[in-house]
Amino acid sequence: MKIVCTGYGILAPKTTNIEEYLYNLKNGVCSLEVVDQEGPKGESNILGVVNEGLEEFKENKRINRLPKVTKMGISAAKEALQSADINLEGKKVGIFFGLSLGATGEKILRDGIQFVNDEDYRKIPITYAHYANYHSITSAIAHSIGVKGITKTISTGCTASLEAVEEAMLYLKSGKIDVAIVGGTDSPISKITTYSFAKTRVLPLNQTLEEGAVPFQEGSNGFAMAESSGAIVLEREEDAIDRSANIKGEIVDVVSNNDGIYIYSLDETGEQMINALQEVTGGRQPDYINSNALGIKLNDQIEKKCSELLFNNETPYTSIKSMYGNSFGAIGILQVISSLLSVQHGFIPPTIRTSKKGYETMNIPLETRFEDVNEVAVTNHGYGGNNACAYVKSYTE
Repeated sequence: MKIVCTGYGILAPKTTNIEEYLYNLKNGVCSLEVVDQEGPKGESNILGVVNEGLEEFKENKRINRLPKVTKMGISAAKEALQSADINLEGKKVGIFFGLSLGATGEKILRDGIQFVNDEDYRKIPITYAHYANYHSITSAIAHSIGVKGITKTISTGCTASLEAVEEAMLYLKSGKIDVAIVGGTDSPISKITTYSFAKTRVLPLNQTLEEGAVPFQEGSNGFAMAESSGAIVLEREEDAIDRSANIKGEIVDVVSNNDGIYIYSLDETGEQMINALQEVTGGRQPDYINSNALGIKLNDQIEKKCSELLFNNETPYTSIKSMYGNSFGAIGILQVISSLLSVQHGFIPPTIRTSKKGYETMNIPLETRFEDVNEVAVTNHGYGGNNACAYVKSYTE
């Protein structure tokens, strides 16, 4: 049974729709910026901030009351449904959204904690409980697009939206649902996340865009925190054909696992990432790897090890995080959408800003390669030790 994508939507830094996403990927446009006075000692930090795309909600008081992360998810889901051109009436629909930090960075949430510490009960916002509850985000997205069926929130760190795809595929194959709306949304940028990640030394504080948050680059001191949302519509092949849908591509499989080590440790072997990628490829040869590389040396070295052990450094490796940073629970779905666009439009997006120093043996496109692309493997890793890999193909009936 084939599971196919019939629609997609996105909201990301300097990207308000799929057309802009396609243009930016093809042209290697950097959506990141250096922001001053963000670090714990006033350092600069490299961030990917969504400043546009939510204007339509300002006049809607009910939606405008929701956290930014929820509004971003609504925007992406609405575009995905419009792209799919699907009537959901009479269908069993499920919505599956992945997220990592949810509304953690929202002022309402931070202030609420302070009011509790001050024992100032009256100032605690009435919306606090929903801001603190991760599933309220997915539920609000479902309500806004009119879905009352199965509603699932997957929160497994940066792999969350890829694992949302994995779960949605199981529901489609079992027959429990007919249509899956699958996505991820995260808006993690705040002082508390910046300060906490700075303590673990994985942020590019006081580095320029040429130096920091650069995948496959020796000397990059960490990753770029970013906010974004993405969504896709998945259906069984026969259902999509029956309604003459415009099929964007096939999701062949998603494989996930966990490093299985102490939570305050780091796995330097990459064993479980290698296992997941080997399983999802299943002996197939992808045209390129849409990789997890994000500018943290340990993570990028594991990608290097996968390239050498599984593909003899011949298969191209690229990272869209060089353009979009790491949007935590949403990044996986952005990688899937970029892979679908690759197979549709025939190109491998570049890894921008890197000189490949320390990664010279790898096949890393520094400029866009315009060529036939039929199969793409996606790799993703997150805090908490989860790995998730997906396999995306061009669609043939």
